[in-house]
Amino acid sequence: MSYITGVIERIRDLTKNIKEYEIILEDRVEPEPGQFAMLWIPRVGEIPLSFADAEDNIVKFIVARVGRVTGYMHERLMAGDRVFIRGPLGRGFTWAPSGRALLVAGGYGLAPLYFLAKNLRIAGCSVKALLGFKSDDDIFYREEFARLGEVEISVEHGSSGYHGTVLDLFRSVIRGRSYDVVYVCGKEELNLAVMRECLRAGLPVEASFERRIKCGAGICGSCSIEPLGLRVCRDGPILDGRMIAPMLEADED
Repeated sequence: MSYITGVIERIRDLTKNIKEYEIILEDRVEPEPGQFAMLWIPRVGEIPLSFADAEDNIVKFIVARVGRVTGYMHERLMAGDRVFIRGPLGRGFTWAPSGRALLVAGGYGLAPLYFLAKNLRIAGCSVKALLGFKSDDDIFYREEFARLGEVEISVEHGSSGYHGTVLDLFRSVIRGRSYDVVYVCGKEELNLAVMRECLRAGLPVEASFERRIKCGAGICGSCSIEPLGLRVCRDGPILDGRMIAPMLEADED
């Protein structure tokens, strides 16, 4: 797959360590929510990023400062700079045709879930989002999600919303309430815990998994999920609860 040239149209500070990049591409792309792209900066490096939004030839990515390439993006990239995109790659979310969808996000894991929420609303689904953050200063995209449906915030250290983890909030929300499907994106511990709860309840669930992706084509094996042999870049990043069930059962043995 060849690269598409993109020009940064706008950079928005979301928190101290998270920025939103709006990029205009030379060609139109049509990613499914949950798919990702490899973003390449010459002489700097290449990283995988989930699409946070896409319309015609305009895409958005939410980038947390976590390493060398993302650090360069935060410090050096400006509006007008060129970057190169390879994608869309991977497997996206399976959309619920109708009904009630519950979205569970940990921190910047909300990026693919926002893109999903937009599409679910267009399809006529009712959307409720649970967004988890460490502190009040870490909160972002609350207003964007609120335009699409109901939103609840959890904060571990602060005064906003529910006091505790987003997993605690999820457990309180799911108890005694009816949802048709659950989507989750966050750290792997959150993904697995939510999937375990949903499988026990017989509730369909999909999660976006993160691994160190190098090739993006399922060749190098750097993003393998063991012992299942699944490769995040090819079989995921979106994985169904039934695919992960053997891993959850092994954890309980």
